[in-house]
Amino acid sequence: MERYLIPVSQTAVEHGFKIGWKVYQDKQNFRSKWIASASKELQADVSGFIAESVICEHTGHLLPQLTTQKIDDYDLLINGFKVDVKKVTYSRFSSKTKITLNKKQFDRKNKKIDIFLFCNFEGSFTSKSVGAMNIFVPIPTTGQLWLIGWIKSEDVTRLAKIHIWQDRDGKEIDKGYRLLEKDLRPISELLEA
Repeated sequence: MERYLIPVSQTAVEHGFKIGWKVYQDKQNFRSKWIASASKELQADVSGFIAESVICEHTGHLLPQLTTQKIDDYDLLINGFKVDVKKVTYSRFSSKTKITLNKKQFDRKNKKIDIFLFCNFEGSFTSKSVGAMNIFVPIPTTGQLWLIGWIKSEDVTRLAKIHIWQDRDGKEIDKGYRLLEKDLRPISELLEA
């Protein structure tokens, strides 16, 4: 599959950080959101909104905005499709992407969006202190966002395998859907449709 890389701007990093920090602070009001440890949750929120901001800039959309006490159904429209941007990570044990959708999040959004778009940052990062926590943000001059691929929401359960998150004792704490890069469609098919 193609490697579709887009530059990370200072504006996107600053805007995404501000929105992600605010969402993290407000999240306790939305019980349907999946909550991890504090630093992991903050990292996920900030990284996700920076990624969304980068994609919005690249596609000519307005940067994400907060709507007080409201959960948005989708992140942006691309060629008529309601898109939810998901920033993913790499597996701890290999250099492969770890593409998972939390089952509760998926169930909440499944009928409200058309497409999940998966991405990950590449390049250099800097550490940023937020209260007692440290998180990492991409450095605009060297960072890029890799748009890995996309999948229609209706295809997730057909192609994904169940993923179980466990605590240190092996007890199940949550479930998700695990996808592979080969399950995703090329970004060019979405952006050039």
